[in-house]
Amino acid sequence: MAENRTPVLTQLCERIAGTARKWMRAVASVLRLRGTQQNASSANREDRRKLLGTFGVLPIFGIFSYQSSKAKPDGKSDALTGPDLVTPSDRREYARLKSLDLDDPKVVAKQRQMPAGKIGNLSVGRLISGSNLISMNMHARDLHYVRSLASRYNTEERIFMTLKKCEALGANTIVLKNHNFKHFRLSRYWDEWGGKMQWLADVITTDINRYEKLVVEHLELGASSVYLWGGASDIWYHQNKQENIVRAFEIMKKYDVPVGICAHRLEPLEFCVKEGLDPDYYMKTLHHDRYWSAHPEENRRFMEMYEKNSPNHAEYHDNMYCHDHEETVAFMQDVNVPWIAFKVLAAGAIQPKDGIDYAFESGADFICLGMFDFQVKEDAEITRESVARAKGRKRTWF
Repeated sequence: MAENRTPVLTQLCERIAGTARKWMRAVASVLRLRGTQQNASSANREDRRKLLGTFGVLPIFGIFSYQSSKAKPDGKSDALTGPDLVTPSDRREYARLKSLDLDDPKVVAKQRQMPAGKIGNLSVGRLISGSNLISMNMHARDLHYVRSLASRYNTEERIFMTLKKCEALGANTIVLKNHNFKHFRLSRYWDEWGGKMQWLADVITTDINRYEKLVVEHLELGASSVYLWGGASDIWYHQNKQENIVRAFEIMKKYDVPVGICAHRLEPLEFCVKEGLDPDYYMKTLHHDRYWSAHPEENRRFMEMYEKNSPNHAEYHDNMYCHDHEETVAFMQDVNVPWIAFKVLAAGAIQPKDGIDYAFESGADFICLGMFDFQVKEDAEITRESVARAKGRKRTWF
C-alpha cells in the first residue's frame, strides 16, 4: 500500500537538517548572551562546552527526542508544541490541523473538489492513503537507512497530521493492517482530532484456519471494509490452493461490510472472475516498467516478491510489483467491479504525475498512495487533475 519517492528522502533530510541548523543557531545565540551577562566564567564555559558537545554528538533525530521529552506525563501532546514538532511552522500546523473542523462549510467545499466513487455502500475519494509509510514497509531497495529515517519522522502525532490533511482534501479512506496500530491509535485520532477517516482492512495471513478470527479482529477495531491480502492470493494461487481464495471470500461475505480481493499478480484475479466471485472491489498493482530500477522482463518470476532479494540489479531486489501492466490493463477493461490500483509509483521509482496519470488512464477507479504529510497536497492536486484528464478513457468509472 505505499510509495516512498527518492526525491522525498531529499526533502525529508533537508527539512530535518534545516531544523537542526535553526536549533544550533538558537543555542549558540543563547550561550553567547549568557556568556556576556555572566562574564564567561570558567564554570559557564565548561557548561557551554558540555551542552554544545551534547548537540554535536547527537544524531539529527535526537532533536526530535529532545522535543518529545517535553510531552505531558499522561502521554498526550500539548496543542501548541506536539512531542515530535520542533519548528514554529510545524507547531502552528499541528494546532491548525488538530482544531480543524471537518464539518466546516469551507472545509467541506474543499473536500468536494476530490472526485469520489462508490465501493459497496462507502463513498470513497479517488485518492486513498496507503499505510506502508506508517508500518515502515518502505520498499527502499538497498537504502537501508530509510526505514529508520521514516520511523523517527512518522510519530503518532505526525501520522495524525497526515490523516487530517488527507481528510481535509477529500482523501477520506486509508488502507490499514491490524499491526499498524502498534504505531498509532486510530481511535485516538477519531476521538481527539475529530477525524472521520474510514479504513479498508488488509487481512494478512496465509493460514486459512486463522482467517475468520483475523477478519473479526479488524472489524472490532472499526474497519469499514475487509479484503484478502494480495500476498495470500499470490501464494495460494502458486501453491495450487485456489480453494483458500474462495474460502476467504466466503468468510468475508458473512459480515455486513464491503469485501475486496487483492493481488500483485494477474492470475489470481483471472481465477476469481472465472469462478464467478463477486467482490465489491479488486485491488491490483499497476505501474509501467519504464524506470531505472526495473529488472529485465526475461528475469521476472511469479514468486520473486516472496523470496530473498537478489544482489544482482538484473534480478528482483524489492523493486517491481506489477509484472504484467499491459495484460492487467487489458483484462480489467471488462471487469465490472471497482478497481483500486496500488503501487502505482513502483514504491517511489516513478514520478507522481506519471504514475497517477497512467493508472487512471488505464482504467483504475481509485489509487492507493503511501504519503508523508508534506506530499498530501501535491498528490491530491495531481489526482484531481488526472481524473479530469481521464474522463474519456475506455473503461467505465465506478
